Amino acid sequence: MFFEDCNKDCNSCDRECDMNEEFTNEDESIITMVDADTGEEYQFALVDDFEYKDQSYCVLITLDEEDPEMVITKVVPMENGEEGLMSLDESEADEIYEEYDRLCEEAELEDEEDYSDEEE
Repeated sequence: MFFEDCNKDCNSCDRECDMNEEFTNEDESIITMVDADTGEEYQFALVDDFEYKDQSYCVLITLDEEDPEMVITKVVPMENGEEGLMSLDESEADEIYEEYDRLCEEAELEDEEDYSDEEE
């Protein structure tokens, strides 16, 4: 499944697309992406991004479901020179999710250390 992403600046965008994007606050953007195979639309909150093994990834949270799910996609170059989002292959998904879990745990430990330093 392949998704095209939005450049998140519709006012200066010259692309013609049917992506709907709005900002709910400075830290979170809501994007609508279209499955290129089925034409089905999905809404996600873009909540994080990270680099791993010279590859960029975006962390999305589903908005169209009762129980939100985290989805990690990789950032890929498109034919028109812009960037798009592609779902992970089954062979790489476990490794990428494990890396993101590791990064989250590392950040949590750093936050705890910072909090401990403030108390002293």
